[in-house]
Amino acid sequence: MPSASSRIAFAQALRGLAAVSVLLSHYTQHFWTNRTTAGALVGAPIWDGPSPGVLALHLALPPGFAGHFGVAVFFLISGFVVPLSLVGRGRAGFALGRVLRIWPTYAAGLLVTMAAVWGCARHFGNPVPFGIGQWLAHLLFVQDVLGLPTIDGISWTLAIEVRFYLLCLLIAPAIRAGRVRPLLVAGLVLAGLSAIAATIPWPPGWEAAREELALSAQMITFMLVGTVFAAFRRGTAGGAAFLGTGAVLLGLFGLQWAGGMMGWQTVSGLTAYGCALALFGGLFAIRHRIRRVPAPLDALARISYPLYVVHAVAGYAVMRLLLEAGTPAGAAILATTALALAAATLLHLLVEVPTQRAGHLVSRGGP
Repeated sequence: MPSASSRIAFAQALRGLAAVSVLLSHYTQHFWTNRTTAGALVGAPIWDGPSPGVLALHLALPPGFAGHFGVAVFFLISGFVVPLSLVGRGRAGFALGRVLRIWPTYAAGLLVTMAAVWGCARHFGNPVPFGIGQWLAHLLFVQDVLGLPTIDGISWTLAIEVRFYLLCLLIAPAIRAGRVRPLLVAGLVLAGLSAIAATIPWPPGWEAAREELALSAQMITFMLVGTVFAAFRRGTAGGAAFLGTGAVLLGLFGLQWAGGMMGWQTVSGLTAYGCALALFGGLFAIRHRIRRVPAPLDALARISYPLYVVHAVAGYAVMRLLLEAGTPAGAAILATTALALAAATLLHLLVEVPTQRAGHLVSRGGP
């Protein structure tokens, strides 16, 4: 996730919108359409009560549209903003700054999620559905390649984010110079890795690692489209290079999606990602006219990372307990949303802001 010092108005507005999109997808769709999974994540019996009326809106859209859309916007913003933080910084400063930006807030949010799940499971007299090994793997962002079940439902995207940082470190000189040809080469390599992963035999038990690494390559290819936008904004890539490189990367991304673990959602997924790109590109085109972000959207953008970290499975636990207490579905969604916003605000003030400031200091070698 990008740092506060590199805020760009149109990206800040999109960040707030993406946070709302992902939250709504979990609270008004996934919890209700994937009841078995939701129950397993929080150690609770499957909810068999009525669904909220808002679910009908999701059913009218391509499957998973809101969630795909929000994640796509977050990926584009990271691809656009994160490489800019390499300009004027060494690799070590960039890496340390990213660690302080991502890890403390994630660790604190994961503790909130674990506490909520523990309380929910104990309420229903069920065992807690995770162990110390899963917790440690999540803290290291390797749970996906180890094939471990998720605790929080969102860490797969953060694992991809961390791997994008590693790529940025690898091609740091090209990113600092704003060159797009190395981005194209990186996209071709990532697509090749996805193809190899899908075709060569892997040892038994490594299927999850193969699928998740292929998914990482796929999504990082999409994030590089945001980096191409950044190069164009800096003036280091002309219009032809911008359009040509972006088009090739998008084509590679589409091919990886169709042949990857989410191939069954190719049409709906690419539709959502295409809409996210269209919105990003449209706002980018008028970026000079966007000077201020409306206050409510800016407030959401400021807490977007802790909200993303803490809302999903912790929210499922809260909502399941509210439903068990007889709260109507709509009221349970509103109450859970309010609690998620409150928890995210506290994480932002108590953890994210101070560690983000520390990250700025150490990444630049001083005040």
